[in-house]
Amino acid sequence: MKRTLESVLADIRNGKGPSLLLLHGDDYRVHSAGRAILDLLVPPEKRDFNLERFDGRAAPWDEIEAALMTPPFFSGAKTVVIENAPYFFSREQRGELGAKVLQLWGEGKKEEAARLLVDLLLLEGWTQERWEGLKGPSTAGRLAALLGGEEREVVEQVEALLAFCHAGGMNLTRPKGGEGQRLMELLERGLPPWDILLIIASQVDRRTRLYKGFGEKGWVLDLTVEKDRAGRISRELLAEFLDRRLKEVGKRVEAQAREMILERAGEELWAVHQELEKLFLYVGAEPWIRAQDVEEIFLDQGEGWVFDLLRSMAERKPVEALRHLARLLSQGDHPLKLLGTIVGEVRRLLAVRQLIENELSGMWTKEMSYPQFQRDLLQNGPPPGLHPFRYYMTFKSAENFTTQELIRALERIHRTDQRLKSSGQPPRIAMERLILEMCQKR
Repeated sequence: MKRTLESVLADIRNGKGPSLLLLHGDDYRVHSAGRAILDLLVPPEKRDFNLERFDGRAAPWDEIEAALMTPPFFSGAKTVVIENAPYFFSREQRGELGAKVLQLWGEGKKEEAARLLVDLLLLEGWTQERWEGLKGPSTAGRLAALLGGEEREVVEQVEALLAFCHAGGMNLTRPKGGEGQRLMELLERGLPPWDILLIIASQVDRRTRLYKGFGEKGWVLDLTVEKDRAGRISRELLAEFLDRRLKEVGKRVEAQAREMILERAGEELWAVHQELEKLFLYVGAEPWIRAQDVEEIFLDQGEGWVFDLLRSMAERKPVEALRHLARLLSQGDHPLKLLGTIVGEVRRLLAVRQLIENELSGMWTKEMSYPQFQRDLLQNGPPPGLHPFRYYMTFKSAENFTTQELIRALERIHRTDQRLKSSGQPPRIAMERLILEMCQKR
């Protein structure tokens, strides 16, 4: 049975909590869960004596085990927390760990990236002598390949990361592998009756003997977030997270602003949390969050700028659309990729326009509200892969075009595709021309 944070907290409140607990998964969820669990396990007035914390990447196992064998100073349970536990890694995780190192470095979490790099190298069997030989730019390319890429940008990141590690005196002298075995032995013989051991792991391999053993002897709380095919947080989980944060701060959000937030979210809840905090500060005492607020302050971590471009084009606002196009091109989006997104949107508009003129003639009106749309026109749900609100906005946007205009737009997209692939015209000029043609008022 997969445990949830709510069930774990309920059992702890009822005195049925575990003596062994492993947390792993999304960084934000793990951090929040660890804080909530500790608040129940160790009251603030007892933390000076009944709580000990260790960094699993730096603390010797002898020191951790000595803390476990020492009874608490006050009555009650003693809680030992091991953070950043590296005991559940395996060599099969090399690609995942390498990508995580680069991600942490790119987010400015230099210390965490450096420590995880050391863990990865220890996992690969590197020695201190080999580590000390990684000096100078020429060695960065070899290490970049281990981390998952040999592009110039990756090599430059690795050079900076190595310089940071060596400047901080990081080394590979810490023994690796023995800690996991000794933890397994501890699981087999059991903890002293006064102990609660909470382990927080940044990465785990569920196939390892230790991970499976922990699931048998203790409790495992897997806080991994569900991802969609593009690697982004699932829409359902993200919507639940957004609604909870809005309720906590007493804010309401317009439907379009809500959709923009969901579109702009990326792969990490921490990043979404930070952007929401910025947004809440930006609106201040204002109870409503509007689309303009999101556009001004919420950093796009997904493909929300593409959504903004399509919305501007559908509303026939050429200046706004050109601004979004410039932003997308500057961040490296390929013109042909953008063109493919535009043609998909135009086809959806054309299909909806034909529905309005035929099957739904007299049923749809541009004044129809979203609740009315859901009640009267969505009995069978939206097309696969399209959110109901997005479908509603497509109906609203289709009012801005005639069927013939959308057919001509497809012809213009085809000509733009030919220009991008065969002519010497700058891609940006070709895309700007298409946008101006499509946004031209009737």
